[in-house]
Amino acid sequence: MGAVMQDTSRGLHLSNRGIRTELRFGLLVADFGLFVAAVVGAAAVSDVHSAGILQLAIVTCIFFVCGAYVQFRYESARTFDFHDVLRLLAGAVSGTALAYMFVWLVPSPLYHSSGRLVAVAAMIAFVLRMLVRIALVVLRTWIMSRRPNAQRVAIVGVGIHASSLVRAIAEDRDLPMRVLGCIDDGTTVKRVDGVRILGTVDDLPQLVSTLRIDSVIVAVPAASLQFINRVKELCTTGRDATQVPTVKVLPDASELLNEKVTVSRIRDIRLEDVLDREPVVIDTASLRPHIENQVVLVTGAGGSIGAELCRQIVTFGPDRLLLVGHGENSLFAIDRELRTTYGFTRIKLLLADVGDSSAIRSIFSRYNPRLVFHAAAHKHVPIVEGNICEAVRNNVLGTRTVALAAAAHGAAKFVLLSSDKAVKPTSVMGLTKRMAELLCQSFAGGSATEFVTVRFGNVLGSRGSVVPVFKQQVASGGPITITHRDMIRYFMTIPEAVALVLQAMSMGRDGEVFVLDMGDPIRIVDLAENIIRLCGLRPYDDIDIVETSVRPGEKLFEEILTNSEDFTRTSHQRLFIAKQDRLDYAKLADGIAQLQHAVRASDWRYALAVMQRFVPDYVADPRLHAFSTNGHATTNGHTSSSLISA
Repeated sequence: MGAVMQDTSRGLHLSNRGIRTELRFGLLVADFGLFVAAVVGAAAVSDVHSAGILQLAIVTCIFFVCGAYVQFRYESARTFDFHDVLRLLAGAVSGTALAYMFVWLVPSPLYHSSGRLVAVAAMIAFVLRMLVRIALVVLRTWIMSRRPNAQRVAIVGVGIHASSLVRAIAEDRDLPMRVLGCIDDGTTVKRVDGVRILGTVDDLPQLVSTLRIDSVIVAVPAASLQFINRVKELCTTGRDATQVPTVKVLPDASELLNEKVTVSRIRDIRLEDVLDREPVVIDTASLRPHIENQVVLVTGAGGSIGAELCRQIVTFGPDRLLLVGHGENSLFAIDRELRTTYGFTRIKLLLADVGDSSAIRSIFSRYNPRLVFHAAAHKHVPIVEGNICEAVRNNVLGTRTVALAAAAHGAAKFVLLSSDKAVKPTSVMGLTKRMAELLCQSFAGGSATEFVTVRFGNVLGSRGSVVPVFKQQVASGGPITITHRDMIRYFMTIPEAVALVLQAMSMGRDGEVFVLDMGDPIRIVDLAENIIRLCGLRPYDDIDIVETSVRPGEKLFEEILTNSEDFTRTSHQRLFIAKQDRLDYAKLADGIAQLQHAVRASDWRYALAVMQRFVPDYVADPRLHAFSTNGHATTNGHTSSSLISA
């Protein structure tokens, strides 16, 4: 998809360049005719006789060459302003000077009349050329106003980026956009590159209504998240969902560096913009001593969270980064990215399953990592509901295997990545993550290794999460399917989640469970509507939203603390520590042995019964009995695929 977009952008650029070349050539041909007319007209006024025909032709050529030199510096005839007048005047003055030199240096019986000819011809040519360019701008404006099905666009901003954007839209004749004007607070200018100022940002609700604006583009690359959300909110004020204009923004200044602003550089509002809060900020100085020049191991390194962990870790200069995973393609992808994009080469790819105790012990024995991030897990709720024994083997027993290896080989810290689904779990995925939390807490104080758990909510854009699924459904023409209109979730970006993990690692003490202040939860139906708008479409009009039903293991809302937990604040305003009672590993050991037996026997009912003894607030989905361990639902003796991953 990226290659296609790049090719499309390149094609648009070449097309526009071709249009500009044709326009220059057309203007040159027109200018030649204008110069001929000007010199002939001047000759008539100056009463020049046929004996000066050769001289007239030479004077015409001099004017044309000087004017053409300046003309080749034009981008196009899309506008005509004071600077264009100066360029035309420069061509006229230089042409006049050279023509005077010619008539003075070349003897002629028409010497005196030639002097008048040059002056009059220069004035006539200047006026004619200026009138032609004004006519072209008027014609172009008229054509622009008659673009079929053109979006009615308002641009927020009056600076150089807004001016460049107005020109870029005007330059592309095939682009279905019509700029109505610009919007800005407290500006003193009346026009931006030929378009008028419509009003202030606070006038947006009225402007959207009266001018029937289809799209608002924020041409302020340094605009804060609050400002973008303010524009978005004002665009929705007093309007129903089908009449809300799309809101797009120009890229950040760093993205524009050394690049010309073009329409293809306009981006939709990022998905994280819907969070309505500033990103998490971490104290990088406190992280560096833990990572710099250390051997760091990341399990699940090919996954969305694991890969982002690797990206942020390499910025602190570890001695070596160990990437553990069982998917060779995903490991290859992150390895290549770290080497090419980040220039970090001290990487070791290790194909291994966290449930393979001998392989994990061998890795720890050989490389002795000081810092361990355990991100490997089966996370898709519906899939895990149908593959319970595999989830126990990976999420619970795999966590135990890596944690024991870390303790046995003297790792300084072991960081478990957990989920808010572990709180009062209604899914097997949440239940297994809660068991993993209990395991890590039970290891506290048993070795020199500190065990820290980080619990966070859904991440925007991870593989298999709801956002990519919604985007794919929009791309295919819809509808978007949601399980329930009242379902709400906490969301964060992948970089936010990883920043939280790293900060908790530096602050955490043995056995602590960290949770993130994730702001207000978001209704899934609102998220679906926002994604449709960000794609330039209208909810329920262009793309429908269809409610299905709550899937096995899902609940309408997530929580971040159990009934028995309280929390304490930390020095970081977005991080909290959950207070909870810990289990001794001796109490868990018998249960772990029983889970191992259940997994070997593929007895998922027994595995659930064992885990429910340690997590009594787990409430199994009533439909769970319909799922077998091969991942298919059984109904009246028949099977049907249940591999839903949204």
